[in-house]
Amino acid sequence: MIERPGYMDQIRPFIGKNIIKVLVGTRRSGKSTLLQLIRQQLLAEGVAEQSMLHINFESSQYANIADADALTQYVSKQMANVTGKIRIFLDEIQEVDHWEKAVRSFMVDYDADIYLTGSNARMLSSDLATYITGRYVAIDVYPFSFAEFLDAYRQTVGPIDARTAFHKYVNQGGFPFQTDLAFNEAASLRYLDDLFSTILFKDVVRHAGIRDSDALERVVRYVIGEEGHLITAANIAAYMKSEQRKVSPETIANYLNAASKAFLIYRAPREDSIGKRTLKLNEKYYVVDQGLRHAVGLNNANAIDQVLEGIVYMELKRRGYDVHVGKVGDKEIDFIARRGDTVFYYQVTYLLGSQQTVDREFGVFDAVQDNWPKYVLSMDEFPQTHNGIRGMNLIDWLLAKE
Repeated sequence: MIERPGYMDQIRPFIGKNIIKVLVGTRRSGKSTLLQLIRQQLLAEGVAEQSMLHINFESSQYANIADADALTQYVSKQMANVTGKIRIFLDEIQEVDHWEKAVRSFMVDYDADIYLTGSNARMLSSDLATYITGRYVAIDVYPFSFAEFLDAYRQTVGPIDARTAFHKYVNQGGFPFQTDLAFNEAASLRYLDDLFSTILFKDVVRHAGIRDSDALERVVRYVIGEEGHLITAANIAAYMKSEQRKVSPETIANYLNAASKAFLIYRAPREDSIGKRTLKLNEKYYVVDQGLRHAVGLNNANAIDQVLEGIVYMELKRRGYDVHVGKVGDKEIDFIARRGDTVFYYQVTYLLGSQQTVDREFGVFDAVQDNWPKYVLSMDEFPQTHNGIRGMNLIDWLLAKE
């Protein structure tokens, strides 16, 4: 089992506290493993195993626990002989109807230390806010970062240099189950193709009540293929019409929202970097993991600029930044990343192979009159720096400790 210290550092201050710990993220991103790591820590601290109850609602063993009442009765029966604090681990809780009512009752009826995982953002909807206002902390869980991928590869397969590993990461992405496959590319891509279908149909179609699953899949594949490009629902509707499928922009917007709720794709809104206004038209979308993109037949090597941009976007999300696309006149800043009171600007390109590319990537910052750090990330081994704008090797940036 690969430890993920960055996530454990986020969770650790809340272990044992009377606040619900909610781990959210796309399916198979490692949430269940984090629950196991928490259990291991509690056991190491001397907590009795019988005070812990772990239910994975994807297991057929718990198929009969379909609603809040059944869950409440099951927990009451299992923990009847436990005195003192109980620890409840509920994995993929969104499978239980009205689960939030049961969880609220556990907080009232027990001295309970509660951990939840879920693969759909609807579990953090108004229902949860209504029933457990101010009583939970949400922690976003993503597939492996490149730094985690590199560590996991070295632990499970053997030595590898960072550059070689990055080429594998570009194609295979960072879903943790690859450790069980010894990072074999063919096996990993077959697994990811099946995972894409599972996420699409189990976490998008079913939870959003979408009837035309074929249209949904076409829309999602189109958006992933256009990753990093400015698109609108009207653009996608025109594409669907060219495919002899009539889908309204409103329906497409609903599809994109549902796929975002399942953490399959992420929306990066645009903002005017001078006026600081969020712009409603033309947004970008990024797939949660580039391995999924490659697995569904979109050759990552043939779209390396898009793929590198997507990797940087998801890394910024992992690091806790709110990420926008910037507009400066008729130019575009790839990412404006904010966390607290700090701001960072990023341009991403494959190689700075010509003076024209250098002028384009560095020149976009000319109109941004502030002193926040600005970076141009590329695969160049010896990146350039101009006028205080720092060029940095993308792999080095991914491995850098903040």
